[in-house]
Amino acid sequence: MTQRELIGRTITVLALVILAWLLVWLVREVTEVLILLLVSGILACGLAPLVRLLQRWRIPGGMRFSRGVAIFALYLALFCVFLLILSIILIPAVNETGRFVQQLPQLLTRIRGILAELHGRQPWLPDLAGTLDRLPTMVSNLSRFGPEAANVAFRFLGGLTAVITVLVFTFYMLLEGADIKRGMIALFPPAERPRVGMLLDRIGTKFGGWLRAQLLLSLSVAVPVTAGLFLFRMPYPFLLGIIAGIGELIPMVGPTLGASVAILVALSQQTWQLVGVIVFYVVVLNIEPHILVPRIMSQVIGMSPILTLAALLTGIKLLGILGGLLAVPVAAALQVVVAEIVHEMLPYSVSPPPPLPESARAPAPESQRPARRRPNAR
Repeated sequence: MTQRELIGRTITVLALVILAWLLVWLVREVTEVLILLLVSGILACGLAPLVRLLQRWRIPGGMRFSRGVAIFALYLALFCVFLLILSIILIPAVNETGRFVQQLPQLLTRIRGILAELHGRQPWLPDLAGTLDRLPTMVSNLSRFGPEAANVAFRFLGGLTAVITVLVFTFYMLLEGADIKRGMIALFPPAERPRVGMLLDRIGTKFGGWLRAQLLLSLSVAVPVTAGLFLFRMPYPFLLGIIAGIGELIPMVGPTLGASVAILVALSQQTWQLVGVIVFYVVVLNIEPHILVPRIMSQVIGMSPILTLAALLTGIKLLGILGGLLAVPVAAALQVVVAEIVHEMLPYSVSPPPPLPESARAPAPESQRPARRRPNAR
């Protein structure tokens, strides 16, 4: 190798390292934007079948909706559904929340008595009653941090801005989805474009299926929990049911937090209610991860439970709760890409050997058969 070639290769390696570093830096700087685009893409894939359904629907006069009008009608319908849920469920839940806050001091007093009695019988248990005694002081200390209220307000406004941004991105992805897809396909060589188009379609199917699976899981937990708490005559059933449904969207810890709130409320009720709620949530917390999630995710997305759990843990480690929430659809998309790469590298599937021809399977003539050994005469 000449000195010029060595210098050229060194410069090439350094340029690649610098380019990789710049790429990593750019991704870190625009992570929030990439997450907003990912969430918008998932919503667009989930809402696209509804938009196509509205486009096929004929209005009086034989006319059909254009795509833009269909998207606007879908947004309007979803907003009306949101208002309906707000009036039927959330308003009673808000009223229950107000009553819960008013009765919280009495609830804490009763819970403190139960914990103090339990600690007296079993001294080895931690003194949780003392922690409850310090709770009002801890809450009152929050009023000293006035600037934190401004930070909370700014975070709320930032979250509201993110929601509006996602809705706008989703609208334009639904409106110009075909153009966006053609633009992405055009980046590849002509021979690869049909395969890339099929790959994008499969990824979109995975995204839309994951969104529908999440909504189905939330409903499958919120409705039984609300009905079960009604049967146990528990207070705040709507509020606790909504907490359980929202908790289902939070990976790993959400269902447990919802159960903890319900059991905390049940401590102030009769003994049979407390025991019934504990048993009920034990059943729910075992059915949800072992039956509902694997069955729904495997049927809708086609991911194994082990891969789903690994994706959840990796997402939580990288980006917290939001990472865990988005880990499954991202892993499903990567699964599609990796499967396509493996199929390209191994185009021929393993198949059983071909059957033998008739001549090979025919019995050999007597003259060609090996002579049988006769047993020795004794």
